[in-house]
Amino acid sequence: MRALVTTILLLTACGDDGATSDAGVDGRLDADETCQPLGATGQFIRRAGNPRLLPRQSFPDGKLDTDLADPDARWNTGAQRWEVFFGTRHATSFTSSDGVAVIRRATSADRMTWTVDDAPALTASAEIDAWDSIIAAPTVIENPDAPPDRRYLMLYAGANGSFPYMGYARPAYQIGAAFSADGTTFTRVPASASPHAKDGLVLTPAQVYPTADDGIVADPDVVLVDGVYHLFFSSFSCRGSNCGTVENMGVAHATSTDGITWNIVAAPVRSLLRATADTTSGGSRPSVIYDVARCRWELWLSNDLPADTTAQPVLLDNTAGVWRSSSLDGNSWDTINYAFTRELAWTASEPGEPLGMRAGVEVAANGSGRLMLFVGFDDTDVPAGSELPLRATGTTPGVPALNVATRDLP
Repeated sequence: MRALVTTILLLTACGDDGATSDAGVDGRLDADETCQPLGATGQFIRRAGNPRLLPRQSFPDGKLDTDLADPDARWNTGAQRWEVFFGTRHATSFTSSDGVAVIRRATSADRMTWTVDDAPALTASAEIDAWDSIIAAPTVIENPDAPPDRRYLMLYAGANGSFPYMGYARPAYQIGAAFSADGTTFTRVPASASPHAKDGLVLTPAQVYPTADDGIVADPDVVLVDGVYHLFFSSFSCRGSNCGTVENMGVAHATSTDGITWNIVAAPVRSLLRATADTTSGGSRPSVIYDVARCRWELWLSNDLPADTTAQPVLLDNTAGVWRSSSLDGNSWDTINYAFTRELAWTASEPGEPLGMRAGVEVAANGSGRLMLFVGFDDTDVPAGSELPLRATGTTPGVPALNVATRDLP
């Protein structure tokens, strides 16, 4: 069971066939005051030009980024461009031990060329005993009605080491919050405002599963609907000796009016489980959209069984792809038939992912169109010193690479 926990709580991504040219700025559909019909919905297709972004090799401090994971995207209407936040490690070299976890921001007007900011959007705490000396999995939302210094909310996963029980290979993640006035650099919620009296910390496993012996909450994805923040995230709880019995595992849902104090709606969300009677059968790495024009929620998640990813040569937070569900209220979701084909599945023959696919899919909306970003493991244009762990044994030259697929976008 623990092997399944480690696999499912890792990340999410996607895959499909076919490629088309990809250039130009996307149009935008303004929402009417009444719900528009769904209309015809296309399929996700990879776009020609993958991979789009590799870890950046040059910064003003002379260091480089050595990783790329957990993309979170949004369409900036005012600037007419896409923005993506992602996790990486900033270090002297690919093999050095001085790496620091940071969250980066990059922008693109055409989905082809991405410009990475010199300064991190957020850096892991330098305090050795801080709860978030490791940070990952950012999600950012703009709230035009929030106070100016809190216009942008970032939620992220943070940890200070591994989950402290035998058989688990996962950081002991909790969820933190940071705010920004301009959406480029973020400041943690101060300890004085945190419900846990720690800078940044806003959601813990004990809040989500108060009767469990321990747990993990991670991979946040946030949307804003009618002034309320809705957070969907990976959740896991366990009990017993060495926390050896898994009690719950799946996507959970919480709400907040300020981004700091969270109310648990469902943990896990029953309608997203493989089997509704089995609270350990849920997926992870949710990506959620609320389509205002059509008054409808969409959610993508991973839910891999151990055998689903064994064909991928690289072993690092793998996924075989993602499934989709939809909802009218954000609480009750359409049943996912896990026997059907995924919305996007790993395909070894596709550029940017021959060595595998990393969990952590992201889907962003621009009107009725959808942009999907996913990280593949590539063996082309590999930076010197970049190695990835092989499933069998040892390492191979390879690099995590950001790839693009779209649905109903030009």
